[in-house]
Amino acid sequence: MTPVTATETITTAALATTGMVTASTETQATAQPPLESTVNILILGSDRRTGTTNWRTDVMMIVALDFARDRAGVISIPRDVYIDLIPNHQPNRMNVIDYLGEQDEPDGGGPALLSSIIAERMGIRIDHFLRFNFESFQTVVDALGGVEVDIDCPFREYFAIEDVLVNLKPGLTRLSGAEALVYVRSRRIGGDLERARRQQRFVWAVRNQMLKENLLPRVPALYGALKDSIQTDIGIVNAIRIVRFALALDEDDIHGFVLAPPDLLTSGWRSGMSIFLADWPAIQEAVQTIFER
Repeated sequence: MTPVTATETITTAALATTGMVTASTETQATAQPPLESTVNILILGSDRRTGTTNWRTDVMMIVALDFARDRAGVISIPRDVYIDLIPNHQPNRMNVIDYLGEQDEPDGGGPALLSSIIAERMGIRIDHFLRFNFESFQTVVDALGGVEVDIDCPFREYFAIEDVLVNLKPGLTRLSGAEALVYVRSRRIGGDLERARRQQRFVWAVRNQMLKENLLPRVPALYGALKDSIQTDIGIVNAIRIVRFALALDEDDIHGFVLAPPDLLTSGWRSGMSIFLADWPAIQEAVQTIFER
């Protein structure tokens, strides 16, 4: 891909075709940070179950779509990152912020609160969000006929509540919804950081499968079937455009990283909790190089 020179102008014409423009319409390339010209989507996966009154967020990913340059980036945030200042609440891990925000303002307060903290701490503007729970995640995977994942090392985990045992050998394996949920949630192997990496690998596997099996025509039906179990401010038209864009990307145009020690996080304790302390200036610097990773 030919790089943009210092004298070229980035316009949002490509973004305008998606109907998702949120930033200024024209900015010099050298003056605009990479994620200022992208559409940034916050993806949240919670352990919320039917009948429960509280939940934690096990999946936190920021997906940055650069329609103008045909590239995308994914940043995973470990659940134990500590936030020392949460408006109207005590300091806590990042994985409770969505829940706290919903208690303050139901039906969207959680993503709004988390988005504001991400903007302040990481310097990333969030344009849209998508939130799912265990049940909706399994429904999506099963609706796709399972998802084929390239397992990189032996994986064995048992979740007692769901009574699901997953025992995987390295190589390509098609996971059912129940198996995929264990795969992306387990922290026993490699802790929170390895879980975040598996989550990114799973997203990549879904994208590859949709491309391989030509599943784009099924997106409207999936959207309609899941609209009551997935919360998002992305409409059906934009959902189709996003999927079409993602499927058209080359592998080399998809970038990403996980916030991880030792450069971006350090282990610590607060209020009896095992946490990660973030180096926010270093994280903001890393964000600016996402498309170089």
